[in-house]
Formats: sequence, C-alpha cells, structure tokens
Amino acid sequence: MLAEQVDGVIGVDTHRDTLAAAAVSPIGAVLETTDAPAHTRGYRRLLAFARQHVPGRRCWALEGTGSYGAGLADFLKDAGGRVVEVCRAKRPPVRGGRKTDMLDAVRAAHEALATDRFPQGPGPLVEEVPAGLGNR
Repeated sequence: MLAEQVDGVIGVDTHRDTLAAAAVSPIGAVLETTDAPAHTRGYRRLLAFARQHVPGRRCWALEGTGSYGAGLADFLKDAGGRVVEVCRAKRPPVRGGRKTDMLDAVRAAHEALATDRFPQGPGPLVEEVPAGLGNR
C-alpha cells in the first residue's frame, strides 16, 4: 500500500482560483492544512508547505489533474514530485452553504493512502486512483 511507502501525503482540493491542501501522515492523521492561490506563487507555497510537514518520501493526491489541478500537477512533476489523481467526491449539500475544501483535501490524501499503487521510477508521473477506493 502507498501508506507503507511514504512518510506522508499532501492532498489537494483544486479550484479555479484557490487550492486547499492537507498534509497527512501514513496512518491518516492530519498534520497541517493550508490554502494557496492557484498560480505559480501558490504552487511554490504548497511545495514549501509539503517540504516542511512531510520532509521525506511524499506523494501528492490531486483532484482534477486534467482541469483545475493541471497547472499544479505539471509544476509538481517538473519539481520531481510523485502525483496520483483522485476522483472528486460526490458530496451532499452542506448546511448553511459552507464549503468543505479542507475536508476534501484530507479525503484526497486518505484516498491515495488506501491505494496499493504508487507512482514508480525517478521521473514524475500522474496515476489515477480508482473511483471510490479509500472512501470510508
């Protein structure tokens, strides 16, 4: 399992203008959360966040690598990051209309941790985690 091969996962909920990220330990504990704008400066900020909270072997779990997460995925691949794509969760309406971007970022990390596939090799890769895997 991925959880046995990394020191942590950075889950990211991607949107057009913002990115919500959560650093999660291999056993699923949330280490820290943050957000950043969805542009190069924000990508750099997320990379620094990841290096601080998961300084060893890490993997990135992104939603929407073919859409809102494409820029971040390319940035991370260029920086030598390991990236897995997770499916966006179908979620029920939230009371009061509040968004749950941080919870989605944590869910993305948990979904990646539950997979038995890990991006291999020294080069950057994007792999897709099968839908529903890891949803608890």
